[in-house]
Amino acid sequence: MSAFIRTLLIAVCMVTSGWAVAPAVDQDGASYTLAWDNGITLSDSTFAVQVSGEWVYGDAFPQHAWAFESGVHTLTCSGLDPLENVVLKIETQADRQYAVVSASLTASEEFELGGVRVLTKKDESQNLSIGESSKGWNVFVEAIQAPKTGSIYWLHQLAELKAGKKGEDPRDGFWLTTLQNDELNQMFVCAALKGELWPTSFQWRNVTDSAAHLSIRSGSPKGLEKVKVLAGTTITVDPVLVGFWNDRRPTQVLSEVGRIMGESVRQGRPMRMIEPGWSTWHSYSRTISAEAMLTAARCMKDELYDAGYRYIQLDGGWWAKPGSYYVNEEFPLGIRDVANQINAMGLKFGLHISPLRVNPTDPYWKDHADWLLSPYGKDPIDPNDDEMMTTLGMMYLDGSHPSVPPYLASQFKQMVEDYKPTFMKWDHHYGSLEEGDRFDSTMTGLQAHNKAVRAIRAALPDELVVTRSMGWLYGAIECYDAVRIGNDINHPGVRSEEEPYANITYGKTSGTIEDVLVGKEYKGLIRFARSAAQNYYIHNHIAICDPDAFFTSPQYTLEEARCHITLQALMGGFLFGGDRIESLPKDRLDLYKHKPLIDVWSNHQHAVPLDLFSGVDVPRIWKLELDNRIVFGFFNWIDETSETTWSFDDLEIDAGKYRLTGIWSGKPVALNQNGLTLSMEPHSVRLIEFTKGTR
Repeated sequence: MSAFIRTLLIAVCMVTSGWAVAPAVDQDGASYTLAWDNGITLSDSTFAVQVSGEWVYGDAFPQHAWAFESGVHTLTCSGLDPLENVVLKIETQADRQYAVVSASLTASEEFELGGVRVLTKKDESQNLSIGESSKGWNVFVEAIQAPKTGSIYWLHQLAELKAGKKGEDPRDGFWLTTLQNDELNQMFVCAALKGELWPTSFQWRNVTDSAAHLSIRSGSPKGLEKVKVLAGTTITVDPVLVGFWNDRRPTQVLSEVGRIMGESVRQGRPMRMIEPGWSTWHSYSRTISAEAMLTAARCMKDELYDAGYRYIQLDGGWWAKPGSYYVNEEFPLGIRDVANQINAMGLKFGLHISPLRVNPTDPYWKDHADWLLSPYGKDPIDPNDDEMMTTLGMMYLDGSHPSVPPYLASQFKQMVEDYKPTFMKWDHHYGSLEEGDRFDSTMTGLQAHNKAVRAIRAALPDELVVTRSMGWLYGAIECYDAVRIGNDINHPGVRSEEEPYANITYGKTSGTIEDVLVGKEYKGLIRFARSAAQNYYIHNHIAICDPDAFFTSPQYTLEEARCHITLQALMGGFLFGGDRIESLPKDRLDLYKHKPLIDVWSNHQHAVPLDLFSGVDVPRIWKLELDNRIVFGFFNWIDETSETTWSFDDLEIDAGKYRLTGIWSGKPVALNQNGLTLSMEPHSVRLIEFTKGTR
């Protein structure tokens, strides 16, 4: 009996018994087909290897053979120098809806490797079919800088997109991509299960109303980075999940995939949460001083301690110049003195640093120039770009140099011993991940980055909580407790015209993904809310979600301020304020310590954005299922008043009797037979608790 027949019989048995359906695997030469019952088909796909600048496809190899054992279909291709062989594996199990595709290659002689595609088709011919029509289907592509803000497109939008001038292609998803029909409860998913070689990207091309070309590629983001593969060396490509779920909510599937991804990449290392706190960056930028920190600490002790706030986090600006970690004159008694005074108040000290960033003006680097990374054709940074201004003129260390990881490990170990932080924020990782010539030409940028980060983390106390900001989703992710989602929410380093408050905007949205507007005027809460929605699958699976600071600044209306802190509470991740808390009016500071809201946050669960894939720009319904209640966040993000009736189906709960209470107001909320009707002002939120009982 052929391997295909055996797999097909298993699939048929599972359909009749109601089990999860594994994909059927068919083989033909160097090609394979994955097919799910009543669902997606990936037909006649193959692999390709970029050898010295040219893509070599599976059918170019003179010898190829398939084998099947213990649920693994193995294709071995050989006989084509400089490759001794390429081995492709497709693992399926009867009780799961996905296959795991992986590959390895061995060199018979030295060559330059530019990437590997474990699933593709020549000439970008269509290999993915979704049936008769694309109606109701949209695609989610995650960003390379994930967790940041990915994009969701209807298929007709995806077909119209083009590559940008700098080589970025909006049709490419990194680490994760999904194709879903929210009405049909169907979802197709591709997800990287490791981040050890190169980023895994998912490239959508030749899209029509019912088909597309899908290519799964392991390679540098812009395709510029090549690595030397020595004769006799074997390269292992990171495995990829490829699956299809039928009759299950796409939002539920995405959370399940996040769990699978996290189990694969965290290597058993647990995540640690910290108490709420306050960060210096948003109100002070690089003008922070010891006295300003201690003023905030005294306010926190007096006003916010009883609400659970503990952390005072010193962000960028404590050094004499970026990338050069000598304490500046604004800290006349040093960082340790500030940390001691904060600890003496019963608070805790957190510290920001950019572990792989250096200042090229330091004399030290003149004697260690070979430690520095020289990126290919690095784009100049606009000094007026407030999101990138913190990298202006900086250089980054090359983790492939054998001296760099121990140097960084020693530097960090000494810093933690000197300053005694119990929490650290590591920033600007993306600089070390730039494509460029590295000291060790056999290492990719991701491998070099991982080596350096793991060396640093191994030198530090296990109990130190570390969050990572501004990098890639995968990259020694097990070294971090949390990862930052999204860009800086305010204009970092830009003083507000209405000091003493941070410079913050609400942003704009028309309400639909067809009209997502991108530009500097659309920074602020709207963009952050989009990031929070798209990254819920990460929380407590891959890492704790670390959003940027929340604000209750008078630059917001009071209701906009409620929107911001409510969203943070519904995320259940790190909870840090960014206002100058000692200057806030009482009604704004009271939002920080609203006990019913803090109780919602303290469950540390991320609410599910129920309408994420329905075509809205920013989800309006957020559902948090707790042990003894369900909490819903209803948001009206747009500039107009809305009146909506949310049915029991919309809320994904059983019809029945519930007692509803507004968490902000403390007052009962009426529920009718059709569901919940809410009239909401522009830029407003209603946070409502549902408990079983009399309506």
